[in-house]
Formats: sequence, structure tokens, C-alpha cells
Amino acid sequence: MKVVRDWLVTVLALLGLLLGVLLLLSPIPVGLVVITMSLAALLCVNPRSRHMLQTARSRWRNINHTVHKVERLLERRFRRLWTVISSTRPPNDDHSG
Repeated sequence: MKVVRDWLVTVLALLGLLLGVLLLLSPIPVGLVVITMSLAALLCVNPRSRHMLQTARSRWRNINHTVHKVERLLERRFRRLWTVISSTRPPNDDHSG
């Protein structure tokens, strides 16, 4: 049952990404919200997306710094998402606190 749920969330998140890209053309920045929510859903259920984020954080220092800022904002409000994002920290992370 969990596998079916994960696949369903993954498909919906990918559709949300496509919808978010289309909504970027609108005058209201709804597309950014939809894209952010879709990426968060993908990170929660898809190990491949977590691996890709970890690789990006290891490779590019600016991405790691930005994601670290987001981690601090999410720590108390969105515990599940914070746990998933913090698990993508690269091994040589200089933001240990």
C-alpha cells in the first residue's frame, strides 16, 4: 500500500511541477508556490530526488547554503520535511550547527 501511495504522490508531484511551470506565466506568482509544494512532496517520497539534492548540495556551495537556510526555517513548523531535507546534507557540510 505504501508503494502505491508513494507512486501516486510522485505522479501528482510531477504533474504539479508541470502545472507550476505553466503558472509561472501568470501575473500572480502562484507557479512558484505550486513548484515548491511539488518539490517538497517529491523529496518526501522519492529517494532518487533526495539523492539528486544531496549531489547538488555537495557540488554547489550556494545551493547547500540556501538549502541550509531553508532547513532552519522548517525545523519547527514542518518536522517531516525538515527531516527529509536535513538527510540530504553532504558529508563535508560546513553548516554543522
